[in-house]
Amino acid sequence: MDDLARAADLFVLREINEEGLSMVAAEALARGLDSPALLELACLHRTDCGAAPELFRTAMAELDVVHDWTAWEVDVRVGRARDHATALLADKGALARHLGSITAQLMEVGGYPDPLAPELEDLAREFEALSEYLDFADPPTIREQIRQACRTLLAGPPYAPVAPHRVTAPPEQQQIRPACPERWRRFVAALRSRPALSAESSPRRPSVLPAIHERCCVPR
Repeated sequence: MDDLARAADLFVLREINEEGLSMVAAEALARGLDSPALLELACLHRTDCGAAPELFRTAMAELDVVHDWTAWEVDVRVGRARDHATALLADKGALARHLGSITAQLMEVGGYPDPLAPELEDLAREFEALSEYLDFADPPTIREQIRQACRTLLAGPPYAPVAPHRVTAPPEQQQIRPACPERWRRFVAALRSRPALSAESSPRRPSVLPAIHERCCVPR
């Protein structure tokens, strides 16, 4: 049954195609497992596997492997996210890769508008925000917030309330209001004191239309 459980994991993650499901069924039959839907799934031709997903779900129910596919998907995706969170906290691999994988898995089960796991909705949004801020926020600050979010994920369920999201930009990226020295104020005042130009006061510029007409339209 372990092989079928692993196939069910890949199925909810959408990492196995219809032809692969038929092969999984054939291998299960060879190991001695049997059910009507499993047999039918194994007999599908590789060019006609459109019914494979539904047959796979039926076979998993017949063999008492999976009955609640929503709960199964939540468990698998949260498990994947936890694995990446554990690796991130242990400084194994690239932080951005782990963060992206955690965010993707949690958004699948806790994302808007119909989360499969409403209890993960706030945490999914927190990781999404952290992913967006990663490239331009203050590195020590954003890294600590990411690590705290990972600890929250690993500590639940139930998942602790997520603190309001705060990100501090590095000094070189903070918007600083420019100083206004005296000569700058005099320059602005001089601009404001100039009379406004109007169409009547502006010198009339000669039209170029006659020259264009003569060049393009008058036969030579």
